[in-house]
Amino acid sequence: MRDGGKNVELKTPELLLFAWADVYGGGGGALISVLYLVFLTNILGINPAWAGAVVMISKIWDAVSDPLMGLVSDNTRSRFGRRKPYIFGGGILLVLSMALLWLPVRFEQNFARTAYVTFAYLFYCTVATIICVPYSSMSAEITADFKRRNQVNMTRLIFSLVSTALCTLLPSALFARLNSGTLSLWAFYSIITLGFGLFFALPQILTGLFVRERVSGSGISRFSPSVFIKPLTVRAFRKLLYLYLAQAITLDVVSAVIIYYALYVIPGLSSTVFLGVFLGMQILLFPVLNKLVNRIGKTRLYRFGLPLSIAAAAATAFYPAGSSPMGIYVLTGFIALGFAGAQIMSWIIFPDVVDLGDLSLGRRITGSFSGAMTFTRKASSAIAIFAVGGVLGLTGFVSGGQSVQPAATVLSLRLIILLSFTVLMGSAWFVARSFRLNPELSRRVRYFLDKRENGGLEQLDEQERAELAAINKEFG
Repeated sequence: MRDGGKNVELKTPELLLFAWADVYGGGGGALISVLYLVFLTNILGINPAWAGAVVMISKIWDAVSDPLMGLVSDNTRSRFGRRKPYIFGGGILLVLSMALLWLPVRFEQNFARTAYVTFAYLFYCTVATIICVPYSSMSAEITADFKRRNQVNMTRLIFSLVSTALCTLLPSALFARLNSGTLSLWAFYSIITLGFGLFFALPQILTGLFVRERVSGSGISRFSPSVFIKPLTVRAFRKLLYLYLAQAITLDVVSAVIIYYALYVIPGLSSTVFLGVFLGMQILLFPVLNKLVNRIGKTRLYRFGLPLSIAAAAATAFYPAGSSPMGIYVLTGFIALGFAGAQIMSWIIFPDVVDLGDLSLGRRITGSFSGAMTFTRKASSAIAIFAVGGVLGLTGFVSGGQSVQPAATVLSLRLIILLSFTVLMGSAWFVARSFRLNPELSRRVRYFLDKRENGGLEQLDEQERAELAAINKEFG
């Protein structure tokens, strides 16, 4: 786990090892989004409103722990590096946290079940913070080269997308078998805990052991609340945060709702096929986006297909209940086609925004930026689960796996899909349109950062000084 060799070129095996660790970044969130709410309501018998509240409680802790973890890793100075010790340690704890999270407790009192899952989810979120904040920070620090860094982040998103697909499709298929009685509860628990737990944990441990950190930080930050909100003073980061939050909540809402939608709105619809089509289209479009990312503005790629996605989602929301589900699968392909850029680009934009923040603030606090992003991702999942659970509770949803639900519940499931796309992704389109990132800007920012590091900002000519001021004014 030593952190020597910062000047050593980033080789492909090391790049792939680092990228492999993002199976948890994609798959961990997908597993929670798809399965956790229905696990709480239909397996543990917890009221959906209370189930959503459990997840929201954990976000109060995340609001502190994620930025704090970023600050801690920014200030860590060890022979193993700033980020790697936490990724390694979190990987060790991950299987235990999942074993507690998915334990099918059988306390008779609803309060006791709710209290247990609150504790288990808080512990799981803490472990996720220990891993994800340092890992996402390393994505901006594993190399300073613009093209190589894009390659690193695009490659890790391949692993993330594939993991998202696996951790969406397999759990939903497992739940279908559990629901039909062909899979026992304890077999389900073992597969989720050991199978997915080891799948997530192993690459974290190996990354902590063998991947190098190449971009250094800039001094020790004092532990103060102002450091937590410092990234939000950067205009480019505020825009990125909204783009990330919009797509993450939309994706989490669809993932959380689709099992209910298949059970109660369109009988005969396979949630596994629905999610497979959605995620498969993302993976198919990945090579196209990978070829374009070094030549076309990333925010332009983010928004290119959103109108198509919104229109197809609206058609899905009001798809006739008695019709063949095949039409839903076709619409899903169009939703995914338009959504691909938004889903993939947020973390590709992140290193460029960190550079803009470094240029504007005069210091590189990647961990604080990463903590805010990671908190946003986990908060989006919580918001989705809380909102879906709250709406289901208000519409009279009957817990315990009933085959028929009230008409108000069925209508609410349709409206949730409609509003998540029209409101969130519609507004994200406008934000992305005003956020003018492009490859040449990123190269110029890197130029000014290199100048500053070598003490050369004083030697800038008048035109370069004007260019630097304009960049800081628009993005800083």
